[in-house]
Amino acid sequence: MPEPWRPRWGFLFLYFLVFVVHAVFAEWDETAAIGAPLGFVATLVLVFVPGLPLRRRWAALRFTIRRREGVLDVVFGPWTLATATLDPDAGTTRGWVVLEGAPAKFVIEDCPDELAESLRGPRRMWVVGDAHYGDVPVCADGGREFTTAAVRFR
Repeated sequence: MPEPWRPRWGFLFLYFLVFVVHAVFAEWDETAAIGAPLGFVATLVLVFVPGLPLRRRWAALRFTIRRREGVLDVVFGPWTLATATLDPDAGTTRGWVVLEGAPAKFVIEDCPDELAESLRGPRRMWVVGDAHYGDVPVCADGGREFTTAAVRFR
């Protein structure tokens, strides 16, 4: 079960750390006088608004930049929440997924634990981009780690 949302106090600590270092070692000018309250408001938004930063999209963007392909698909979609399950007898992560109403087999090499638990428990994973034969980026429902799944339709 996912942890309940709670404020991310680390952002506020980081803001005050930067503010104190700037106040002690730098000159206080008009830019700092304007930037300090604006930065404080932005920090409060990061601390108290659930879902910011959008972890799933940032993780997907980092993944695709490393792969250097499909950046627009990851940032702008389409994202598909798919029903999937694992084959308990398989040594690697193998299973079935239903994408756009069509059943397909998938294989994931080096599957992150977060994704494996999501497939065992609620049986859901996100598929990024258009579902087709080949490798597609996938992540757990609410996940932070992306990997590649080889998908084959029947």
